[in-house]
Amino acid sequence: MLDGEHWLVARLSRPAFEIERLLTRLGAASGSFITAWNPRSEAASPVENATAAAALAAEILACGWRALPHRGVGDDPAWPAEEGWFLLDLDEATATNLAAAYGQNAYVRIERGRVARLVETRWLTGSDRSPI
Repeated sequence: MLDGEHWLVARLSRPAFEIERLLTRLGAASGSFITAWNPRSEAASPVENATAAAALAAEILACGWRALPHRGVGDDPAWPAEEGWFLLDLDEATATNLAAAYGQNAYVRIERGRVARLVETRWLTGSDRSPI
């Protein structure tokens, strides 16, 4: 995620001190990295990704959630970066349902004082939680 001119990085199971400082500065206790790109981890076309991303952005705006743009970059260089949102103080159940509603298998969540962790959605867990 870009904070001014400085990239902030989160890696699973590792402290993210810069993001923790950002959360503190913004008065937030947590953040969830959510994208609408490449549902179910299957490559979508640029048009499909743009359409899904616009729908997610519209939902975030309509719900009045605080969010910052981010670019998710995984460890596999063959998988392209995905544009998304870092949603501040969205409770975990709502964040999980939102990610599932956009076909995401999982998303990354950070809470102040804790390491970044992967939260699986119903697409991976097989649970019957319904999307928003």
